[in-house]
Amino acid sequence: MHLYLFLLVIVSLSCGSLPSQDGTILEPALATACMTLAWILLCHVSARICAVQVLREHIDPLAAAKLMERQLDIFRWLGLGVVVLCLAGFGLARNLDNISILSGSSFLQAVILLMPGLAITLGTWSAEHWYGVKVGYTNSKFQNFYRSLWQIFRGNVAWLIVPVLILLGLSDLISLMPVDEATSGMITVIMILLFVPLGLPWLVRHLFKTERLDSGTERWVCELMTAVGLRRTRAVRWNTASQSFNALVAGFVPPLRTLLVSDRLLDELPQEQVAMVVLHEAAHLRRKHVPLRMLSVLPAWGAGALLTQLAGDQSWAMAAGSGVGIIMTLVILRLVAYRTEYDADVQACRMAERIAAQLPGVPPTYDQAADALSAALMRVTFDQPESRRATWLHPGVADRVNFMRRERTTASENNATAGTMANPA
Repeated sequence: MHLYLFLLVIVSLSCGSLPSQDGTILEPALATACMTLAWILLCHVSARICAVQVLREHIDPLAAAKLMERQLDIFRWLGLGVVVLCLAGFGLARNLDNISILSGSSFLQAVILLMPGLAITLGTWSAEHWYGVKVGYTNSKFQNFYRSLWQIFRGNVAWLIVPVLILLGLSDLISLMPVDEATSGMITVIMILLFVPLGLPWLVRHLFKTERLDSGTERWVCELMTAVGLRRTRAVRWNTASQSFNALVAGFVPPLRTLLVSDRLLDELPQEQVAMVVLHEAAHLRRKHVPLRMLSVLPAWGAGALLTQLAGDQSWAMAAGSGVGIIMTLVILRLVAYRTEYDADVQACRMAERIAAQLPGVPPTYDQAADALSAALMRVTFDQPESRRATWLHPGVADRVNFMRRERTTASENNATAGTMANPA
């Protein structure tokens, strides 16, 4: 998950906790629209300047593309400040309760709160597209423009926004039921607990463009998952138009969990590297990393709720609580994500060592498995060397490779039969 997109959603929705104020929503909405449009225009002007420099041969096309990407990244991050200005400074978020149709609907309020940030983000993607049109990388047909934006939205942020909106919509429906507040709250909690393991995997599978694997690959992947104790895991081909090297598991409850493996990863990586990528995802499941990450954020928001409670009736209570919750969530998730990524790499190598005799294309020793996974990590970041650096939820590629090596050395020193050690459940 990109840190920017996570913050965009969390910060936008958190602005809904600001204390309401008397007034109309017309002026804040107009100011927000003008500010957002100006920011989008600025993004397009920046992209156009880069394109003109390329067409005049004043700059190398590759250097211009990198420069434009850096500029648009800056516009995105500064756009978070613009979002806060629109929602809090202009008062858009503070005046939502003054409209009767919005005051009783968390879903509709969330849609309004998300609109400025989404508009700015779509604006940066639009600028990227029109840069490609200007320099002749893509055609200028509106259908192509629409399809390009939809694919980016669908693959990057839809899976984060749509579930939130669905849950809020269901919460609105529950609030209309003829039951008391305590019962309504209990039903809402049960709905959320059921939606995450049961509904979210189905939703992700349909938000992302997926299709069946060819019969041979499907059988091999299923046998691979079965060999490590993860039967009833559906495997699908993730169609990214050969744009992405990626794999992920949606859900953790069989048989609803789904393993998505991108088309480019399947088509361009050798079988042993694909095997290690699949085993890395299998390790996340075996080690319960997904629910662990979910549970890890509870202390953060618990601390935020405590601060709000201690602040009492202060006007800044909710905003301060939300701020503490966001900051602590970022810190805790980073720590937990790094540890689970390192652990998944090591466990994948150990699982490969254990099951190699049962299946073709699986490295037979820890060292060979570590080599294959390291090669896969280097290959999937070949087109974008900057992706090898550490991000919010992923350690740097070099750090992951070194950790795998270090764990093998430690195991060899402490266990004479380390090469056959069992994978801990």
